[in-house]
Amino acid sequence: FSPPTFCRGYLQTCCLRICDFVICGDVTMDIKLFVCCHRPVNVPKHPLLVPLQVGAALADSRFCGFLHDDVGENISNMNHSYCELTAQYWAWRNVWADYYGFFHYRRYLYPNVDTKLPYRIEQKATLSVLSKLGYGELGDLITQYDLILPKKEDMYISVREHYAQARFHHRKDLELVEQVIRERNPEITLAADQYLSGTACYFGNIYIMKRDIFCDYCAWLFSILKEFDLQKDTSGYCCQEQRVDGYLAERLLGIYATYCHNAKMLELPRVHFFEDPVELVKKRILNFILPPGSVRRGRVKAIMR
Repeated sequence: FSPPTFCRGYLQTCCLRICDFVICGDVTMDIKLFVCCHRPVNVPKHPLLVPLQVGAALADSRFCGFLHDDVGENISNMNHSYCELTAQYWAWRNVWADYYGFFHYRRYLYPNVDTKLPYRIEQKATLSVLSKLGYGELGDLITQYDLILPKKEDMYISVREHYAQARFHHRKDLELVEQVIRERNPEITLAADQYLSGTACYFGNIYIMKRDIFCDYCAWLFSILKEFDLQKDTSGYCCQEQRVDGYLAERLLGIYATYCHNAKMLELPRVHFFEDPVELVKKRILNFILPPGSVRRGRVKAIMR
């Protein structure tokens, strides 16, 4: 990847402007919120949202009306293990913007700074739903912060142990990443232990970052994962377990945010979209009985573990 040294050289030539795809959320700021999709879905035609096909190099077809992560410098063919990170790498190396954001095809951030819940449920991503969620104010809100993350979810178990017990995850992979951090970036070791020993998690590889923070984060993230790839042993892993780099990046985002405590940060809730009406009702009932991030939900999960 040839990344620059961590915390240095923010404005790299890795960010190249693609003039045909300038999305302006504000008259003076270029904001691009990439919606990462591995299958063709409806992405509302909102001026901040940019639909992007991930793993395009491995796909049988190209989604019409989408950008594709196999154009220019890319790691699109690593999507099986890197998941939505192939979109982040592509944007880092090929797109110039003032702010970069990454959502999933069915998970967005929305601008409600007062809600206590980490996420809410909606049926479809439409312009009317986004309007109801306050997207008219999102552009102005973004420009007030350096880093916007999803609201933490308290799992009532350490982030380290939650990773080890999660389905398709392996304790040894996170231990190897911690070792890589200690060897490559000892100055981050304290932040890594602080985050991984805590109980609140940032999920989804979802965020919005100012350009200098984004370039710095990508330089660090992909250098750590590159070293991990050189040392990892994933022999015998099933298809879901092969997504290990994406799983680890969720925890690395939390570590990076903990280390960059001087950055001006905001946490926003997520909205999860479920087009299947039966699944939508089930999720809403579950969240009513066991609210996300609640002690009650944490206790039930502990029993199930």
